[in-house]
Amino acid sequence: MINNKVLASYNGSQRGFTVRSMQLEQESFVNGDFNFENIAAGPNNDVYLPSANHIYHYDLDGKLIKDMAFPDAGIDYTGIAVTNSRVFATYEGSQLGVTVRDLDLNQISFFATGIKANGIAAGPNNDLYLAAGNHIYHYNIDGTLIQDMVFPDDSINYTDVSVIGQRVYAAYNGSQEGFTVRDLQLKQLSFTNTGFDINAVAAGPDNTLYLSSGNHLYHYQSNGTLLKNMTFPDDRINYSGISVIFTSLT
Repeated sequence: MINNKVLASYNGSQRGFTVRSMQLEQESFVNGDFNFENIAAGPNNDVYLPSANHIYHYDLDGKLIKDMAFPDAGIDYTGIAVTNSRVFATYEGSQLGVTVRDLDLNQISFFATGIKANGIAAGPNNDLYLAAGNHIYHYNIDGTLIQDMVFPDDSINYTDVSVIGQRVYAAYNGSQEGFTVRDLQLKQLSFTNTGFDINAVAAGPDNTLYLSSGNHLYHYQSNGTLLKNMTFPDDRINYSGISVIFTSLT
């Protein structure tokens, strides 16, 4: 059984990923040679990280399992999400879309979106949610667009999205800074203004979520109550992506 963990990628004065407890206490870290834009926990004590035209697959001890390099160097992988059997990654550059891959990073399918997505999350119904500008898009994994939720203020920029159960969480910056809580049809249920620029969001257990921002990792209740602010002592560190592994005992 995988123990509960919080994983966060970082760049800046150091590059790699950190493995932390649910209380954000560091248990280990892996320094690498790449700027990881995001991170997603895999189902087998492993992790997937996009960087330029590569998707890297590591175990949690830092052993490189696979480096999948797309042959077109003009592709830039940005967001990543992983389920028990699939890896989904957004890309931009010479093409704009989503790749669907198996856990060994062999491509199964892909679809063009025409959008520069900041984040991607897998839903519970063979579907995907993408954050881009003042939009949250809902797709089937075959590329069929289900819904385009457009926030009426185009100065809002959704930076990342995370899904758990019947809830969608999305971080935003621009004219406001915070996170929104929505149902699976993207109807807003609540929102919290945090006052800081959020790079990434990851849903956790018990109606909580984790946020990355600069050299901070935050733990919030979904109602906006701050549970913990973990500040890394080197302010040249930038936490880019965040992901959570947890198991239910019920």
